[in-house]
Amino acid sequence: MNKLDLFKFFLLLILLMGNSLKAVDFYVSPAGDDRSPGTLSLPFATVEAARDAVRQINQEEMDITVHLRGGSYMLNETLVFDLNDAALPGGRIRYVAYGNETPVLTSLKLVDDWELLSEPLEGMSSESRGKVWVADIDRSLAFKVLYRGGEMLPRAKSEGFLPICAEGSSASDKRLIVPQNIDLRKWANARDVEVMIRPTYPWAYNILPVENVDISTRAVATAIAGTYALNPQPDAYQAVHALDETAWLENAVDFLDSSGEWVLDSRQGKLYLWTEDGKRPKGISYPQTTELILVSGISNEDGTADQVVRGLHFEGITFLGNDRYTWSEQEPSFQHGWSAVDQASAMLRLRCVEGVAVINCRFLKGGSSGIRLDLHAQENRVVGNRFSELGGHGIELCGYGPGTKDVNRMNKISNNRIDHIGQIYLASSGIFVAQSGANYIHNNLIHNVPYIAITLSGARSFNYQNPARGEGYRSIRWHEFSERNKKMLQETYARGVENTDFFLSYLHSRDNLIERNEIFAAVEVLGDGNAIYLSGAGTGNRIRGNYIHHILSDGISTAMRPDDLQEQTIFEQNIIYKCVFGAVETKHQNDYINNIFANIYPTNIHGLLWGDSAYLIYGRGPNTGSRVQNNIFYSDLVADGAPRFIHARGNSPLDDSIIDRNIFWSEVNPAYAENQLQALQNAGHDLNGIAADPQFTGIGTTNFSLKPESPALNIGFRPIDVASIGLSRPGKKGWWERISLRREFSRTHII
Repeated sequence: MNKLDLFKFFLLLILLMGNSLKAVDFYVSPAGDDRSPGTLSLPFATVEAARDAVRQINQEEMDITVHLRGGSYMLNETLVFDLNDAALPGGRIRYVAYGNETPVLTSLKLVDDWELLSEPLEGMSSESRGKVWVADIDRSLAFKVLYRGGEMLPRAKSEGFLPICAEGSSASDKRLIVPQNIDLRKWANARDVEVMIRPTYPWAYNILPVENVDISTRAVATAIAGTYALNPQPDAYQAVHALDETAWLENAVDFLDSSGEWVLDSRQGKLYLWTEDGKRPKGISYPQTTELILVSGISNEDGTADQVVRGLHFEGITFLGNDRYTWSEQEPSFQHGWSAVDQASAMLRLRCVEGVAVINCRFLKGGSSGIRLDLHAQENRVVGNRFSELGGHGIELCGYGPGTKDVNRMNKISNNRIDHIGQIYLASSGIFVAQSGANYIHNNLIHNVPYIAITLSGARSFNYQNPARGEGYRSIRWHEFSERNKKMLQETYARGVENTDFFLSYLHSRDNLIERNEIFAAVEVLGDGNAIYLSGAGTGNRIRGNYIHHILSDGISTAMRPDDLQEQTIFEQNIIYKCVFGAVETKHQNDYINNIFANIYPTNIHGLLWGDSAYLIYGRGPNTGSRVQNNIFYSDLVADGAPRFIHARGNSPLDDSIIDRNIFWSEVNPAYAENQLQALQNAGHDLNGIAADPQFTGIGTTNFSLKPESPALNIGFRPIDVASIGLSRPGKKGWWERISLRREFSRTHII
């Protein structure tokens, strides 16, 4: 042992003795030295060194704190915490920001060796001459995101287009037919070029690497399959969502047509960048890893006993700048390919963990999701964090696929602000839950997201050996099904029957409480989406006391929706205010109790009408035993004086539901409310309902209280406490009004 190691040993011994083996503190600073003992005056330089020091002294009932001083910590590879880093019984291990300082974990590495490209490359436009710079990059690198000063730069992209429809057997999930107005050639870096597409349906989004290009047939073959055939969306979807493009190509020099864009040719080891002023690029960096931190136990794929990491705590840390996750062929995806089982797709990934806390951290400007709680994840807390400008989901909770193994549960997700996520993977959710149950998700603020704010899902097709595209079939753990049950499923599907009662027990996104969350400006890019969405999730979920408002985009279907294979969900005490097309679309047996549905617009921002628009839409039955009770249906819209409050479309009946004690009112056209209630009563529904002014004291963004004499109170409606909804911090109410939404709406549409 040399003198320095001896010094560190005795210093650690003194620390331990002085704290009676109960509490120990280490310190880390970008200005430190890993050869130091990790004290406040002589800190470590890296988190890895602190982690290794913790391993040497970790004992039972020990509280160890690693204080991270302000500044940037460069991670050349994922920082891994494994079973050796778990807190022992009675103990806790914390990695926290020191005082009010801001430690930043990042994988961004500067690119300095730039030269001006003297001659345009093949396919490059003449306008780019003298503006494109090139740097030599290691040929092993294939990063998908580039940064300048910590901000993500746009990758060069073609014009958007609608694919040419391939009919019948020629339709393929790995073959895209490109229209004539898009230039194609056999690019030198063809394997770096990617297809970005919303294939066939408005709820899916894929990024597919190019395998080959056939100029004669204008066909682009992709290396991996899309969720659906690489076709345009049906005319009906294009019309209602005002679509004129659903696909484009990225990462070829042909597409460099404006400043700030870049292209990577990994085959040649060249990085190209068009600078705004023509000057040498500065502050350009690329990510070296997707996962910044991985906390991982050991998964027992075929059994129930995973080995878990316990007791780690991260607080006050900023996660900044990572790469985008790239899908591989045949991943065990959940519904519509929104995520998959055991996917390395987040800045901070907690895999096979219990009792881990992430508090007051920031996840900013990254190419992937923020946090992922993966496989076995129980009694963890994600509280008070900020997720913004991310390429994927804000927070993911993803257990094992449908089967008998149910070990992702009882986590707390609260008081987080999630905004402007899904900037690369457009089908991302603010909070995505698949095969994870009994979680408490409350008081989060979610806004400006390209698709769904909160998703509870899993799989929707159990037709053994006959998978349905995009329905999560590949995630199902068929080895946990008996041969008898597999055969029974085949036989029932062959008869056109979904044996829902049978496979509900395999769906583990059950018994979640989604409470007091505030959501606005959702479904900004994709279509047929919702603020809160459930499908194939399982039973016993409770959606309570949420405030969903100002979702005026063209792609929203309804604010809340229990979709296919979703049963026994309770929606209660929610407020849906100023959203388009609908407040709720219900399918199967679900309950709607004591909600406020107010000012629902039948047209989207383009003035397009969805024929089935209504406040409450019955989408598909049977709905046997569903309850619609004690709700307020209200409109004071001048432009929409005759709202449709309840509507059954297709073959969805009302007769098998219990509809009663609701109050209906239209300020502009009171007779309409009276006529609709009368029609319901003539059909035997809502015999105790009333058509009357509910007498709000002043309906608006933060006020949905009722006057003491409100007739709604006489039929059993219970007032909803708006002040308890959203982020729990002083001065929060009304702040959202100061945020500029991405679109301006006409006065007649939002008053």
